[in-house]
Amino acid sequence: MDWSELKKGMMFSNRLSARARELLALSRVLDGTLYDHIPHPFFKSCGADGSYIPINRRRPSVRTHLCNVVVEDSTSLLFNASHWPLVTARFDDGSDDPVREQKLHSIIFDSGIPSLMEQAAIIGSVGSVAILVQVIDNELAIEIKRTCYLEPTFSISEPSRLVMVREQYVVDADSLNRSNIGYFEPGNYWFIRDFTEKETIWYQPVPVTDGFPGEENLIRDQDRSTTHSLGVTPIIWIKNLPAIDPTAPDGKSTFSAGIDAMIDADYLLSQTVRGLRYSADPTMVLSGDEYQMSGGISASLPKDPSYAISVPAGGDAKLLEINGTGATASLSMWEALRSLALEAMHGNRAQGDRVSAAQSGRAMELMCLGLTWLTGRLRRSYGESGLLSLLRLICKITESIPDVKISGKSYGPINSKNLSLIWPPWFEPTFGDMQTMAHAVQAARTANAVSMDTAVKMMRPATRVPHIHEEREKIMSDLAEHDQRLKALKAAVEDRDTSEI
Repeated sequence: MDWSELKKGMMFSNRLSARARELLALSRVLDGTLYDHIPHPFFKSCGADGSYIPINRRRPSVRTHLCNVVVEDSTSLLFNASHWPLVTARFDDGSDDPVREQKLHSIIFDSGIPSLMEQAAIIGSVGSVAILVQVIDNELAIEIKRTCYLEPTFSISEPSRLVMVREQYVVDADSLNRSNIGYFEPGNYWFIRDFTEKETIWYQPVPVTDGFPGEENLIRDQDRSTTHSLGVTPIIWIKNLPAIDPTAPDGKSTFSAGIDAMIDADYLLSQTVRGLRYSADPTMVLSGDEYQMSGGISASLPKDPSYAISVPAGGDAKLLEINGTGATASLSMWEALRSLALEAMHGNRAQGDRVSAAQSGRAMELMCLGLTWLTGRLRRSYGESGLLSLLRLICKITESIPDVKISGKSYGPINSKNLSLIWPPWFEPTFGDMQTMAHAVQAARTANAVSMDTAVKMMRPATRVPHIHEEREKIMSDLAEHDQRLKALKAAVEDRDTSEI
């Protein structure tokens, strides 16, 4: 059974669009519930009436979760503690702006943006994710939104400019009453909001019984609608990976290419486990009329070593056993399916138990080349188009509302221009790597093949220097102090009375 066949059995509301149903189906792969709609467990091969239950109508008992592995590995390599990028800010003349960098650093870690971006990368692996930024009671609030219930509108003249986002989904009356939106009679309602470049528009909930809500059925909620006048929509829309259609609201899923192989692997391993369990407890066959009950149904006999079976003359007792060659072939096929799925998703096919010694950072990068390539593409999506866009939006909000509180602190207006990211190396360099880099840089400087700035940049993977010009000035200052100490020592030696020697 492939992914297309499996999706046909998933039940989604017919009120949802085809795009929303596809995103929800991919979300089930991500949270491991893609088989929950299949009614029968894998070990149940016959129904109550004795009819055979096909394998595709049974839930696999073994789950490989290969898609989750690739998503979590790529997200860890993207935004975990040792791979978090450094945010730099510069003035218009190109000089560093350390004050603004310190403010952004405090905002990032006080607001928990690293954890938020890591969660956004996991949720967005289905194709897209949205980050909503609001000011509620003069406090900045950042919220992740699943895009299956959002419909974006981009500018025709500027395809990257988000003009409006409509949030629309069905809720029950109890949820609305608990949200203090008002009292509603029991039933289901459409909840609708619009986020535009000038305002956030709330609408009165529309009963589902009235049909799909059109523009003529929407009544604006004046009490909850707000005007922000930011000039941009307060939502960061992140497309996961480049898709074939550049105008599509969603990017390519991280794991969609490996779902078919993962499903085959799940069913293969489930069938292999079932076969091994059967081998440990095979079916017993007794021949002889004495052991037949009325109606032609064999008598139930306990299968226990302490129970002796008496077989009359001419009778026979056998066990329907199978050999283990099938299990070996199944495991070989599992290895092939695993490799195929990981290769299709650009996952890490290297196995840690086969590494006999510590490897250098460059060797680890080559071993995980597919994963680093995948994460490199995700850096553009969630770094430049995600994290930087989020920080620029926060800065724009501080310029519009200077006294806004961010995690209880007020930073005043922050300029949103000239922000950039410096990403760390894929893997930490070992001491041998750093020694090799230092010797290479020293040789290049001695031969005057590179400048001081280039030398500092070459050592950046080991030193993680944020500002090259600042580091060069520190080096020159240290050299000047060293020269001063040498001159002072030389002067002290020359002034010394030789008769004292």
